[in-house]
Amino acid sequence: TNGHAPRPPDTKHFSSGEASGSTSQAANVVEALEMKTNAFLVDEDVSAANFMARDGRMRALVMDESITPLLYRVNGLYQTHGVSSVIVVGGVGDWLDVPHNVILMEKYSCFDATA
Repeated sequence: TNGHAPRPPDTKHFSSGEASGSTSQAANVVEALEMKTNAFLVDEDVSAANFMARDGRMRALVMDESITPLLYRVNGLYQTHGVSSVIVVGGVGDWLDVPHNVILMEKYSCFDATA
């Protein structure tokens, strides 16, 4: 090596094959909005963690993050664009602060758990 950090790729020819999971998911949201979608269906288990949510400690550590997690945009998407979101979560309780409705799946049965 020449002692220098690698150069970032040329973004003039950037393709989704070079994108991170969070960048790909953010691009999917933008593309769906352009196509006038009326709903998002998102499963936390197969989503990029930093696209879905970032806790306060990570936000304090990484100040220059180019992607705002969906958690902080989901209500605005509904208010601004009329886009409803169904988010399946099981590991990040912060999501319980933003929904209009919470459905709990327990022993293969659904229950209204809206606070």
